[in-house]
Amino acid sequence: MTDQELKDLIGSLAKDTKDLKETQKRTTEYINKVTKNVDKVTKKLSKEVDKVSKEVDKVSKDVDKVSKDVDKVSRELSKEVDKVSKEIDKVNKETNTKLYNLNLNLDGIGKNNGAVAEEFFFNGLNNKMEIGKLKFETIDRNIYRRTKRIEDEFDVVMTNTDSITILEIKYKYHPKDVEKVIKKITNYKLLFPVYKDYKFYGGIAGLSVPKDTVKEAIKYGFFVLTQSGNNLKVLNDNVFQVKP
Repeated sequence: MTDQELKDLIGSLAKDTKDLKETQKRTTEYINKVTKNVDKVTKKLSKEVDKVSKEVDKVSKDVDKVSKDVDKVSRELSKEVDKVSKEIDKVNKETNTKLYNLNLNLDGIGKNNGAVAEEFFFNGLNNKMEIGKLKFETIDRNIYRRTKRIEDEFDVVMTNTDSITILEIKYKYHPKDVEKVIKKITNYKLLFPVYKDYKFYGGIAGLSVPKDTVKEAIKYGFFVLTQSGNNLKVLNDNVFQVKP
């Protein structure tokens, strides 16, 4: 290798070394720049994470507080519900007791009124032993009989040699109760078969007998009796034999 070639090679190496140093310098500068940016971003991200973490902690505390408040309200509400429930139970018991006593009183009044009506009509008929044109030889009250198949009770039964009148008595006689006398007559024939060939008549009696009741009784051909002062009053004696 000539001196010139050696000089050229050395010059080339020197130049390459210089270029490499420049490249290394630029690379170092770029890395430092990137590193600074990364640090900057990391710090910023760290601050944001800390901020978010604090917000989460705050929300968590708020949630805990709300949860405690809800539990407190729930307990208080439960106590109030129990208190109201006990008050309702108390009122219901008192109401049921009052209703029971009221029913007893009403039932007693109803029975007393019915007994008064039965006593009035029985005594009146017992003195006369007749209704309208029909005369009777015997009179019975509150007749009860039972068989294996049926049972029934009859308020007043008046009998002669060939006729029987079944008289049902109420304090106030409602129209819907009139038809039930037919069933009474049917049951009487079944319970007392010895009278199956007798002529049967029906009758109703009430201290209060509305006009609609009278009309219904006339339709069935029943006697209708009511009160007039201290005496019996016959509202209908245009009767016909009942053949149920």
